[in-house]
Amino acid sequence: MGDIISLGDSIIITIFSMAVVFSGLIVLAMLISVLKSIGKEKNIVAKEPVVPDKSKETMVDKIEETAINDEELVAVIAAAIAASLGVSIPEVNIKSIRRVPQNTPAWASAGRQEQIFGKL
Repeated sequence: MGDIISLGDSIIITIFSMAVVFSGLIVLAMLISVLKSIGKEKNIVAKEPVVPDKSKETMVDKIEETAINDEELVAVIAAAIAASLGVSIPEVNIKSIRRVPQNTPAWASAGRQEQIFGKL
């Protein structure tokens, strides 16, 4: 317990410790490069994206589809307003619908939704 370490011994211990640390870092760097090369091989083998056939759809079909979706959206909004006000749907008169701009970042709103759904 009372052994005294000389200056030469402390230098040898320091050099040996640094060699162990650097060899560990080199092994870790090689392991990361091997894992990176394995990951690149999987990305190369990925499937080609499927391109839908656009010849079947016409512009008229798309316009009619968006008109139907807009009418459904107005109906849902009118029903929600009528339910919250406690009146019948014909008493609700919707003149215009505007999207409210999102001031918070997407990650913040996703975090809020996660907290809300986690508490339910």
